[in-house]
Amino acid sequence: IEKFSKTLTSIIISGSSDERKVQIRSCKDYDVVITSYDYLKRDIEAYEDFTFQYQIIDEAQYIKNHTTKNAIAVKQLKGSYRFALTGTPIENSLSELWSIFDFLMPGYLYNYHRFRELFEREIIKNGNEKAQTQLKRMVEPFILRRIKKDVLQDLPDKMEQVYFQEFNAEEKKIYYANLVSINQDLQKKMQMEEVDKFQVLAMMTRLREICCDARLLYENVTLPSTKLRGCMDLLLNARNSGRRVLLFSSFTSMLELIEEQLRVENIRYL
Repeated sequence: IEKFSKTLTSIIISGSSDERKVQIRSCKDYDVVITSYDYLKRDIEAYEDFTFQYQIIDEAQYIKNHTTKNAIAVKQLKGSYRFALTGTPIENSLSELWSIFDFLMPGYLYNYHRFRELFEREIIKNGNEKAQTQLKRMVEPFILRRIKKDVLQDLPDKMEQVYFQEFNAEEKKIYYANLVSINQDLQKKMQMEEVDKFQVLAMMTRLREICCDARLLYENVTLPSTKLRGCMDLLLNARNSGRRVLLFSSFTSMLELIEEQLRVENIRYL
């Protein structure tokens, strides 16, 4: 909304139950109301008096099971026009397609019992091509399908930032001592025999571990590494901005050291 419009106003319904109630009461002051499936199913009664011009559900596969609270809640909302966006309209069975269409145009594909008799059983169990063709003809006019090559020019560029962390004096000493030792080992092996590529990989892995945190290899090192402190700075900034982070490491042992720091900084994690 911020990127494409200077006039549309919007509100995000989130927070505690009391906060959401206040936000929902002010919905009529905004052009766009944004919420999640989880909040909607908890707040559905608060929307009883609202009729929206448009209802747009993203990741529509979340209502693929028509008996779930997600599906029941979105279908209770009142709106003039409905849209469903999804990359996976059918994952397991035709009932998922029926549930999405039950949101879009209730009754168009009959009730579920009738749909199951006419289409689902005939197509899945009996391989009835006539029923499959009929269902395709019924739903096709209402599905706009875009494939990757059609939307590549619309996709945002991947944003990538590289943060360099300089070794402190002690870390530099440890790293270069290991680098010299590895070089000497390699020289000896090259003179005596063919070098095993897995041995080279093990040597490189050792250097990578030192770059992460020397405590991965040395018990007498006690302080967090420069890299780990830099990582924590990024995580603290993300937390203060209200963002969630997915964090990867090549070494599970490094994740254990990160876990210790998360506890120190009182950052919730899984």
